[in-house]
Amino acid sequence: MKPAIEVKDKIEQEEAEMRLRSTLNPEEQTNLVEGPTKFRKGPNQSELVCGICNEIYYVGDVTFSQAMSAMEEGIDNPFCCDECEADYEEVSH
Repeated sequence: MKPAIEVKDKIEQEEAEMRLRSTLNPEEQTNLVEGPTKFRKGPNQSELVCGICNEIYYVGDVTFSQAMSAMEEGIDNPFCCDECEADYEEVSH
């Protein structure tokens, strides 16, 4: 029979490996969100309005900080949602 400390260490090691696997495998990350969303979800907790369609989107901290910096520099409503950006790229080609 193995000592309780050895069993506990083995369990902790397996839990750490599971956490690492979920970090490396995006499909197992429940809070992983790519891009702006229409609802608060995962890391998207900050509200921004699209400068073209005026829809409200929720974004992560990095996108929100970039938009705030651009506004401080005098750019009016610098955020553009993915749909409007795709439409703009399509028209420009």
